[in-house]
Amino acid sequence: MIGGVLIQSNQSPIDLILPLLRKVRQRQIGQWSACCPAHSDRSPSLSVREASDGAVLIRCFVGCSANEVTAALGLELSDLFPPRQRSKTAPKRTPRLLSPDQAFELLDKESMLTLMTASKIIKGGSLSKKDYSDLLIAVGRIQHIRAETKWNNHD
Repeated sequence: MIGGVLIQSNQSPIDLILPLLRKVRQRQIGQWSACCPAHSDRSPSLSVREASDGAVLIRCFVGCSANEVTAALGLELSDLFPPRQRSKTAPKRTPRLLSPDQAFELLDKESMLTLMTASKIIKGGSLSKKDYSDLLIAVGRIQHIRAETKWNNHD
């Protein structure tokens, strides 16, 4: 029993967590908002999302960490993830972290940064260390989107 809720071993992480939260409101399929249990929340500031692999993603927009949120619920971080049931020879899978809309939005921002950087160079300007660092981060994010898209196509 956790937080007055009887836990069943076959219960999914989302079914475990939602009853422990206050003012839960479904935003869309697989996504909810609720009051954060880690601080004195009067209106919902906690985003709760069920990932395609059954894991629960949580984010407090006030700034509470996932550790603080789960501890306030009397849970461990591992309770956010379904039990693994695969063979030792199965390939390791990376969970999808971005929806297609999020991937395109991120790609749009990073490509705009890349375009502005290229424009600066073409006009004879030089890159500051921050410009160069921002460009490296953009390249990394674009590669992440590409890798995630590649994984999604083989799912």
